[in-house]
Amino acid sequence: MTGRANQPRDLVWDLEDFRSPDNAMRFFNLFKNSFMVYSSSVEKLYCAYSSQLTGPMDRKRMVVLPDFNQFESIFSRINATAVSETSIVIYPKVIQGKTRLLLSGHAKAAGTIETLPLKQGLKALKMGYFDQNPISPALMLGDLREFPEKPLPYLRLHSINCAQLTSLSDFERRDISKGAWAKLVNFM
Repeated sequence: MTGRANQPRDLVWDLEDFRSPDNAMRFFNLFKNSFMVYSSSVEKLYCAYSSQLTGPMDRKRMVVLPDFNQFESIFSRINATAVSETSIVIYPKVIQGKTRLLLSGHAKAAGTIETLPLKQGLKALKMGYFDQNPISPALMLGDLREFPEKPLPYLRLHSINCAQLTSLSDFERRDISKGAWAKLVNFM
């Protein structure tokens, strides 16, 4: 379950199939420490981390490195059953000559895919406009992707269902929910 130096393998993200791994890394770094990163192999959520691109040109990998000095930013005993994929994606798009970040997902009321500027999209996401409920967003292995038709990266969000974290106290569950949104305020 762990790689070199006890690094969980699901914190080593393969970018081998990306046509532009450097571009994907730059995109991920826009959100570094804003979204929590989940590791299912050790059942932990990391709020503070760095990332590094490694490997030869044709075998690029991005390594998510948790900041173990900020132990209060690490949540343990996060069962994989409490983590689910959402319909929410964040991606860049050139609009009127400027690159804008957009958030897109299944709007529960309208029953259609809605696309909003990131700022408004995150506010709507927090209020429960997308998917079934308000969510506590997180990223995990496989969430950094590239569009098939062009070398543009995007992020697919996962949700932490804090109500399913029954081995944690109410205080810990609230802390995770608050922590999921605390650093996203910079984008809202």
